[in-house]
Amino acid sequence: MDIELHAFLVDERIAIVGVPQARAPEMHHLLTVDRRVIANVQTYIDSIAFTSRPVLPRDRRRNLRPTLRQLRILHLMSYGLTDEKIAAELKVTSRTVRNDVRSLYVMFEVQSRFELGAAYTRWVAGG
Repeated sequence: MDIELHAFLVDERIAIVGVPQARAPEMHHLLTVDRRVIANVQTYIDSIAFTSRPVLPRDRRRNLRPTLRQLRILHLMSYGLTDEKIAAELKVTSRTVRNDVRSLYVMFEVQSRFELGAAYTRWVAGG
């Protein structure tokens, strides 16, 4: 039996889990802050990492390699947080956040936060 699994550990407090739909080809993704789910996702990812070797994901137009902090910034930006609120959440300066956002603009070849959000969504979806 083939089962497609989507599980993303954003950080130690946030996980995203894909839920297959009964009669639809697409997967719905749910964000959770449930500690048990996050612990299970972490255990699952750790066991995969221990027994596997990394491969590149399917073609994502170009080889983008955002850092973990940049991924967290993108996630927090998707909730409409300002650079200052993101900086407070990540315990870095707002200047560091602005520098990372500027780097993300270059990486995703965009010129605005809106374009960055759209490009990030396409990248996560594999497009």
